[in-house]
Amino acid sequence: MLNEVFLDALQNRDKISKVKDSNFAKILSEASSRWVDYDPSPKKCESVGVDSSWNKRAFQGLHLYVIDAVAVTSANKILAAEWEHDIAASARVEFLESKAMTMEASVAQKTAGNVEVVCVDGSLISRLLKSAAEVCSEMVKNCNCCTFVSKSSESRLQFGTMGSRAGDIYYYGKLGKGSGFSIPVETQFRYASLFEVYARLRDDTPIIRIEIMGAMTKQEITKILDNLRYHSVAGYPYCLKLAHNTCKISNGDIDRLASIFGLRHEEGARDALNE
Repeated sequence: MLNEVFLDALQNRDKISKVKDSNFAKILSEASSRWVDYDPSPKKCESVGVDSSWNKRAFQGLHLYVIDAVAVTSANKILAAEWEHDIAASARVEFLESKAMTMEASVAQKTAGNVEVVCVDGSLISRLLKSAAEVCSEMVKNCNCCTFVSKSSESRLQFGTMGSRAGDIYYYGKLGKGSGFSIPVETQFRYASLFEVYARLRDDTPIIRIEIMGAMTKQEITKILDNLRYHSVAGYPYCLKLAHNTCKISNGDIDRLASIFGLRHEEGARDALNE
């Protein structure tokens, strides 16, 4: 079957992979008009990265799950951590994601005021769009001083009306390799007023997306970028990389937890496929 898929892809690659459509030059020109060249000056500060993870395993009507969230400094010091594990009749993805976000908000709140910069991995807008009202309120209340940082984004807030095929981050990335940032764009949610900015902390590094609640002037952006640059590695806040590595829950971790709970030899959902 895959041979036919590969053959079809070869025959249609020009049609399918075409991103530079008729609007490409126009969108790129608009992105260029919104871009501000700026080389961040590393400002000594203490930064903390917040991230969460979850995983689960099905056992014939039962679900073993584990969720955790951590706040880690760029010096690899854990300032706050929360976790939960259980064996339940149901462990829906929506429940696990909502619980993980609530934990993120909690550990972020515990570090607020103790460090200059609190970075949360991922998009706040994405969280608010797919979460229940109580989870959104918790995120907004506890993360109003946080900086949300994304390595990738599907947002078309800025160029969607121009018929963009790719996310906004794609077009900013095509402008060049120099450091700088885009003019902040506000988006209104019933929970908070949010601003988004695309930035490159160092020359020849990938674009990142930054979201923050409340006002975001150009002066405030440069201050944020100066702080983020101080502990950045390859253009990305090092504390977020440490947070990801610290909280990640692998399938091997689930196997060990299953062994602790005496489920190691129970038949699982993937056993029939030998996976």
